[in-house]
Amino acid sequence: MISPRKALKILGIRPAKSLGQHFLIHQGTAEKIAAAINPTPEDVVVEIGAGLGALTWPLSRSGARVVAVEIDPELAGFLRQELLERGSEKLVSVECTDILQLDFAYLYGRFRRKLKIIGNLPYNISSPVLFKLMKGTQFIQEAVLMLQAEVAERVLAGPGSKDHGILSVLAAFHCERKRLMRVKPTQFHPPPKVDSQVISLSFRASPLEPTVDYVWLLQVVKAVFAHRRKTLKNSLLASSLPGLDQDFVVTALAQAEVEINRRPESLALEEFLRLAEALARVSGKSVDAQMQS
Repeated sequence: MISPRKALKILGIRPAKSLGQHFLIHQGTAEKIAAAINPTPEDVVVEIGAGLGALTWPLSRSGARVVAVEIDPELAGFLRQELLERGSEKLVSVECTDILQLDFAYLYGRFRRKLKIIGNLPYNISSPVLFKLMKGTQFIQEAVLMLQAEVAERVLAGPGSKDHGILSVLAAFHCERKRLMRVKPTQFHPPPKVDSQVISLSFRASPLEPTVDYVWLLQVVKAVFAHRRKTLKNSLLASSLPGLDQDFVVTALAQAEVEINRRPESLALEEFLRLAEALARVSGKSVDAQMQS
């Protein structure tokens, strides 16, 4: 792997703060992260923020079909040239685009298999990318992501934790979550100010019970955590969900078997599912009608 400092000097560019560019310089760590997604010749791996190729090269050696996404035109051009010189251009394609604009459905249809996602996510787009992955869950098999430690904790958190919130509930709804490794700032150029964590998300092949529409669940979870210091009853009454009055909320919470004075962060995923189902049922409307009202 070419030294990031040397590569950037050759290109005549500096890491862009606006893009959150911190390049992994420890080859052993890059190899471990790439291996964590278990790439095989049967896989299609989408790499987020390919940069200077720290993960791209070990992924390419696995025989997997790699779609390396890089928003920086100069870095994308560098990767294409490196691929030509290494003879890897048949297995690796470089897409110079914003990952938030990438169409997972198109890639799924093109390759006719679920995608594996890997990458080092800049802090400023971590949450939007995570929500994008959860929205495209039917096209994704697994994701191995390096995140700033505080974001990783918000994804991995469980009930009772101060980090338990929208991200952790929705990630638990879609995935089996696992903490893989911690990465110190000294392993990057330039070094970030905080530690990073690598996590694994294995997307569920079938929905959990009770079956709840994801869009409706998202609305309920957002409504509850918008007032996380309030009790569940007061949080729901203060929310923007349509048609909620005190009797409605008390009845729904009773049907969900959730105490009205509990705090949002104390609820487990199964309780959120029961609550979302009960809110739709008590209204006497379908979930679709709830979302449109």
